[in-house]
Parts: sequence; structure tokens; C-alpha cells
Amino acid sequence: MINSVFVLFTALVVFAFGYRFFAKFLAARIFRLDADYNTPVPLMADSGQPVPRARLMLFAQHIGSLGAAITIVGTTLAVAWGWIPVFLWVVVGSVVAAGTYGMGSLWLATRHRDAVPAGHQSHHDLTGRGAGALILALFAVLSVLVNAVMALAIADVLVAYPASTIPFWLQGAIAFAFGLFLHRRAGSGMVSGALIALAASFLVLWLFHGVPLALVGQLQLQSTADGALSLNARIAWIVLVFVFAWHSARQPPWKLALPYGLLSAGLLGAALLFLFAAIVVGHPMLAAPSFYTPSKAPGMLPWLFVTVTSGAIGGWHALVAGGISAPRLERENDARCIGYGGAIADAMIALSAIFIASAAFSSPHTWEQTYGNWHNVDHLGRVLQIYISGFAVFGHALGMNGTFATSLGALMLMCLSTTTIISGIRIQHHALEEMVQSKALSRKAMTRILGIGVILAAALAAQASHSDALRYWPLFGSVGLMVAAAVLALIALALAQRHRPLALVLAPLLFVLGVGVWALALELAESWSRHQWGLFIVYLVLVLAIALALWQTGAALYKALSGRRA
Repeated sequence: MINSVFVLFTALVVFAFGYRFFAKFLAARIFRLDADYNTPVPLMADSGQPVPRARLMLFAQHIGSLGAAITIVGTTLAVAWGWIPVFLWVVVGSVVAAGTYGMGSLWLATRHRDAVPAGHQSHHDLTGRGAGALILALFAVLSVLVNAVMALAIADVLVAYPASTIPFWLQGAIAFAFGLFLHRRAGSGMVSGALIALAASFLVLWLFHGVPLALVGQLQLQSTADGALSLNARIAWIVLVFVFAWHSARQPPWKLALPYGLLSAGLLGAALLFLFAAIVVGHPMLAAPSFYTPSKAPGMLPWLFVTVTSGAIGGWHALVAGGISAPRLERENDARCIGYGGAIADAMIALSAIFIASAAFSSPHTWEQTYGNWHNVDHLGRVLQIYISGFAVFGHALGMNGTFATSLGALMLMCLSTTTIISGIRIQHHALEEMVQSKALSRKAMTRILGIGVILAAALAAQASHSDALRYWPLFGSVGLMVAAAVLALIALALAQRHRPLALVLAPLLFVLGVGVWALALELAESWSRHQWGLFIVYLVLVLAIALALWQTGAALYKALSGRRA
């Protein structure tokens, strides 16, 4: 067994060198970020819309929207193959691929306004009408899937940890008060306000962590002898979460969306600080083996890269960059801090899951009892419990009360998931709003489509709550990788049109595309062999859509490269 402190400092050194040297090279030589470039912030300020001018605050909002629960679930599950392959993919993949992807997404969205995620016109300008529409369709599918996974994660945590229910719902009131505080000061005092709001969150957690609140019972509606609709606690929580997220996303950002994101990022920062401090103080050994093959598990390749669909590189990051962060980027060269730094922060979240899934067990035998069989961990609620319970183990090493530490881990995870849902609805609204302004859609139709997207995500979450939700994780991870490949292709095309070097973008593009196509092909063959015709049609449509989009994007890229050679 290896000491966790050594692993932690190895990762931190790699992250520091990556940000200091590789990110600086990308910013100066590849994307050539310009501090004097005219970003959307002055236009938003002239229109009277408050924007967070502090780079730290924008960074916090960006991190809060990245879907930390996706990173935690995928990484905790992937440790079943051993800690070394997951560690290498998270650390090396984040520094090389995810950092390039994060910075490039922000640069693309800034230079090609609304190219990500809406991009109704900008995608057409870069790739042509057909590929642009297909890429937007991939964005829409990923957004619905992410919202469904986040809502189901929140419901599972509320059911398993009822002591965190009251603190979780009170975060909305704290965020609303925080928003009023910021609005009355025209955006100033964000740091002091954030610290006060974070202190209020911990106070509420301390006061109510011993007061459980749970929904019990089940309502069953039966119309025939065989058909029945069951409404249990998970479905009730899913509905309530989407009602809150819909209301928050439809309000001006300063009221709930922005302060809630900042508050969630603050909770995340505090939780990671506690966890890494516990590692330094307790220096536990990693009980997980270096490499492992659980019984009844799929092969490590390509499923390791699909399972860790965020934390190393994830398609959702581009949507957050274009729909949330780019419109509030004050200087283009801040894309290094927000984009590349955001990828490193997401890798830190994945790193926390690696330590919890590897070092929170008392012995290798105890670890093997949990991870020895794939079916023991191939369940969303079980994976979340491993992370939250493991977080409590590390909190106990710092002298925290066990119930308080458990509630803190649960609260952090649920608040980040709620922030992701709010951001997802706002991103969808942003995309549809552009279509309204271009007269391609009426405002009434926009509201209906937005509502249908939310209802569809809630329905998917409710359906998955009755079964093993992680059975659809390969589909979710494959879509995320394909979105990442599509955005990397757009970045490469934009660079080619400007006669910039492409190797550092084409390398992760080809790798992500190869892994994604490999995984889709395997799932397509398996669904055919098992006569799962619904999944087969879904995978087939995805393969055809991706093939068409990449064909047109590749043709545009080839044309740009040919013109450059000429």
C-alpha cells in the first residue's frame, strides 16, 4: 500500500506545473489570448445588467456549474479497476486534454459569440448548416441527461441522509439574501458577502444536522390489473428540485442563480480543504490495489474513459463555458484562469473521490468486500453513499462530529447538483433566446420548449429512480465524449482559419473521438445481441448524427488547411 500524502502532493505538483507552464503556452502561442479584446461584459454593463467583475467570483460560479456530482460518481465507480489507472487519467488527462478543452471552449465562445452552447448562427458559419444543427442537438441531449442525473443524485442523497434535508432547502433562502446583498451594492462586496453566506450555511448545518426530515410512504395509482404508477419519496424530491431550479433559472441571475452558484462553490472549497487537510494530518494508506478486475465488470478499456466522463474531460464543460462564463468574461486572457483552472478544479474533485474510494477503508480486505463485485457498486445510490460516508471518515480524523461531517458531504454534493440543474436550464434558455431574436422561434414556443425539456429531464430521473440508473451511464458518458469531440473539432476549425498550430487540439480530439466511437460501437452491438431495440435505435441515431456532424466539420477543417497550405 502507498501513502496517500505522496499521491496528493504528486498530483498537486503536476497541476501546478500544468497551470504555470502548459496553460501559459496555450494562452500565448495557441489561442493568443488578448486582454484588450472586446468581451460581452461592457455591453452587459451598459444595459444595466449586473455582472461579477471579480475574476475569483466568476471562477467560483464556473466551478459551481460544472456538475461535480458527475465527476464524483464516475470517479468513485472507476476506482473498481484500481487507483492507478483512474489517477493517471484524471491527472494527465486534466492537465493535457481537459485544460486545453476548457480554455479553448471559453476562447471559442468569446471569439465566436454564442458559438457554445447556442451557436445558431456561429455554428453555421464555422461548419455549415447541417453540422451546426446536429451539434446543437447533441448539446440539447447532453443538457437533458445531465439535469436528469443531477436530480436523481439529489433525491438519492435526501432519501439516504434525511439529516441534511433542512440545511439543503435553507440554502435557497441564504442564497436569496446573498443576492439581495450583492444587488444593493451594485456587485461590490462579493467576497465579504460570500464569506457571510458561507458562515450562515455552516451555522444552519450545525443547528439542523441532527434534525432528520424524510418523506415516507408511497402513493400508488392503479388503473388496470397490471399497470400502476408509484409516487415515492425519490419522485417527490425530484419534482421539488426541478420546481426550485425552474424558478431560480427564470429569475434574473442576481436573485438566485449567481448567489447559489457562489455558495455551492464555497461549500465545495471548504469540503476539499477539510479532506486534503485530513489526508495530510492522518496520512492514511491507500487500501485500493494499484490495478484490479472486479468480477462481472466490463473491461477497463474503453469503459474507464467513459465512466470518468468528467474530472478528466467532459462535454458539459463547454456548455458551461459558453452559456454561463463566456458572457461574463471581462478580459479574454482570463480564459486561462477560468477555463484551464476550472479543469484543474474539476480534477481536484475527482482526486477527492479517488482518495475517499481508496483510503477511507480500513484494509484491502474491507475494500475488496465493497468493490470485489461490480454489481455491489454499479448503483447510483451506493456510489454516493461510498463518497459521503468516506468523507465522514476523513472528517472524523479532523475531530468533526460524524453526523455533521456526513451532512456536510451530502449538503455540498446536493448544492453543486442543484447549481448544475439551474445552469442547465439557463443554458437551454440562452440557446432558445437566440433563436427568438433571429425570428426562428416565437417567445411563446420558446417557453413551451424549455418547459418540455425540464419535464423530460424530470421524467427520465423519475424513470431511472425505479431501476438501476447507472445502467445508462455508458450512454451518458458516450454522449459527453462526443460533445467534447465536437467542440474540439470546432476549436480546431477556428484555429485553422486563423493559421494557428493545431497539434495540441487535434491530439485530444482524436483520442476522445476514438474512445467515444469505440464505446458506442460496443454498446450498439450489445443492444443488438440482447434485442434491446429501444437502446439500439438511440445508439444508432447517435452514431449517424455524430458521423454526419464530424464529416461536415472535417470537410470544413480540410478546406481551411488546404487554403492555408496554398
